[in-house]
Amino acid sequence: MGDLAKATTTEPTGEPGRRAALLDEQWRIGPKMHGGYLLAVLAQAATDEVSAASGHDVPEAVTGTFLRAPDPGPAVVTVDVLRRGRGVTQLRARLDQDDRPCVEAAVVLAADPGVDPRDDDVSPDPVDLTPFEQCARRPVETDDGRGPLPLMEVVDTRIDPATIGFLSGRPNGEGRIAGWMELDTQEVWTPIGLMVALDVLPPASFDLGIYGWSPTMSLSAHVHAPPAPGPLRAVQWVDHLAGERMHETCRVWDTTGRMVGQATQLAAVRR
Repeated sequence: MGDLAKATTTEPTGEPGRRAALLDEQWRIGPKMHGGYLLAVLAQAATDEVSAASGHDVPEAVTGTFLRAPDPGPAVVTVDVLRRGRGVTQLRARLDQDDRPCVEAAVVLAADPGVDPRDDDVSPDPVDLTPFEQCARRPVETDDGRGPLPLMEVVDTRIDPATIGFLSGRPNGEGRIAGWMELDTQEVWTPIGLMVALDVLPPASFDLGIYGWSPTMSLSAHVHAPPAPGPLRAVQWVDHLAGERMHETCRVWDTTGRMVGQATQLAAVRR
């Protein structure tokens, strides 16, 4: 099931605020479900609960806390509406599996503003990258002990050659990784799909020569605008790393050069 829209679908259970989910095994990093994908499932469930009545269907902000890693398969999402406002709806969504909480998120939904960029907008210019066609697609199989990366089958991810030295044991030492990403189905990235895009690049700590995996503890994703068709360009860097904790920032632009999303992440560091 490579279709992201289908992979994030939830269904009503008949109980108010409770929806059934089926976590798709293709959206994994190694044996674990991808954090951005899990946020997308929660954001979609929250949207489906309230959008018909409120018209709020764009997740402007989703902040998730990762309690334990769910397995592929059935899960339940519980959605609680905290506040219904004219401009936004604020909700809490929790994903449970086998009666155990796995991920909890605060969600802010709004209507699509439909606003074109203005000359007086304040936004970073897109990161300069080697063209998409000249960057190699990341393979599904790895030789670093983490096992296969099924996510790479459904998201065409291409690291810019200028930041790919970590793959051959020659990191730049800047704590910065940049590249492109496009859904394998070539679906247009949606605001909910941006939850995935903002968490696709490898941990920026790899560029510091720290190759242990970095499980996400908290991920906060902000959506600025629905992306235009085509691959997204992204850059991710280490803001702060000390001991066993790392703070990362990610920014994403669409093909028009508009910044459409950004995220901050607290991750553990496995040295």
